[in-house]
This record gives sequence, structure tokens and C-alpha cells, in this order.
Amino acid sequence: MESIVTVSGITKEFRPPLSLRSLLGLAAKNITIQALDNLSFGLSRGKILGILGPNGAGKTTLLKIIATLILPDQGDIIVNGYHTGKDDEKLKSFVGLILDEERSFYWRLTGRQNLDFFAALYGLNKENTRRRIDELLDLFEVDYADKRFDSYSTGMKRKFALMRGIIHNPELILLDEPTKSLDYPSAVYLRNFIRDKLVKKEAKTVIFTSHHMDEAMEFADIFMILRKGTILGMGTLDELRTFVDKPAAGLGEIFITLTKSRYV
Repeated sequence: MESIVTVSGITKEFRPPLSLRSLLGLAAKNITIQALDNLSFGLSRGKILGILGPNGAGKTTLLKIIATLILPDQGDIIVNGYHTGKDDEKLKSFVGLILDEERSFYWRLTGRQNLDFFAALYGLNKENTRRRIDELLDLFEVDYADKRFDSYSTGMKRKFALMRGIIHNPELILLDEPTKSLDYPSAVYLRNFIRDKLVKKEAKTVIFTSHHMDEAMEFADIFMILRKGTILGMGTLDELRTFVDKPAAGLGEIFITLTKSRYV
């Protein structure tokens, strides 16, 4: 099956700000935090990859690197034949990124006006923008797009964040904790929309992060368990069961088995 993402030897370190170094008692100026450590994997087109890991595992950093928001210190990422750091302009039209905390909306504008603005950033013309926004509002069952953005509920803001991320019809969709802060019906709707509409019908590829095993089980085809920037295990549920030699294990048990093995 065709590979849409190939990650090869990605390493990323961050130098904490002075305030954080003081808080942690890190006096040396050259102290760094390892976010990703020689990370490599491939993902086939039309799959949903769920990345699981504790806080600080490197999940969001990985998404940002794939989306070209930050550059790795070492390694290479190829998305649909394009290399990050070399073909970033081409990649931006191919990738849609929806982060956990969406701060880039203009709260005094309406939801529709925000979508119109972001469509212009992607180079969509007015006719295509109008058609695409109407299509997305219909798909997400939003009938009050002309209210100020700051008047929307958390669930509605998440819907607009997803619409913004896919307004340019990207082939690869990156989601950072997509259902965080959503109520149960909204979370179910969002997962079903992504899986049934974007992946099954439109053959998109999705990578998402989560802390919830049940959500990952309902949503993902393939699972990656990440800790301290290192992949502890990756594959389907059956492949991970074989990897840990527990034929009947659930995803949560596999997660604990793999992460505990690195704590002792």
C-alpha cells in the first residue's frame, strides 16, 4: 500500500526558557529537553493513526514538525513525495493541522468571516471559498455561522477549528486531542465525521493524539505508543498484542505494559 508519510530518524531538542529552568532548578545555560529521539515510522494512505503517550511524550511536537511549523534538528520527513524543510509551500496545501488549543481565530469576527479569512491564506478564490464554506457548514450542521466567534460554545469552536483545518481539502489531517473539552455527543459526532466522511469516503489520512484508550480504540486503525520522544510500540491491536506477548490484552493493558517497562 502506498505510503503517504515516511519519518526517518527525527530528533528534536528544546532549550527551556529561563523562567522554566529556574523553576526546575536547571542552572546551566545549555540544558535541553529531548522532545523526539531518532524517531522513525511510515504510514499508508487512507489510515487513521492514533498516537498515545503521557504528557511530554512528544506527540504535539511530532505533529508540528510534519506540518512544517517547526524544523527537526536531525532526520527527514517525506509527505506525499515532498520533503519538510525543502518543499514546505507545497506541503502546506497537502496538510491540515488542528491543534489542541486553537488561538488563531479572530474572536470579534463571525465564524463565517474567520473561515473566509483562512481560505484566503490558502489561496482559495472567492467562488471556491463560498462553495467550500457552505459545504462545511452543512456537513457540520452549523446554522448560525454569522455570530461572533467568542459567542460560540467550546464544542462549536472545535467544529470551526476542524473546518478551518480542512477548508483547503488536505489529504493528510493532523489532529491534536480532537475531542478535548467536548461533550460526549459532540465527541462521537466528530469521530464519526472524520472516520466515515473524510477517511472512508474521501480517502484522507489522519494522525491524531489522545490520552484516552477508548477513544483511540473507536477511532484508529493503527496505534503508536510514544514516551520521551521514543516509539515503544506501533501497529494494529493484534500486532501490539503479539509484540507484548499478551494475546487477549486491551489497548490500555498494552500501554501500561510498554510504558512500565521503561520506568523500571
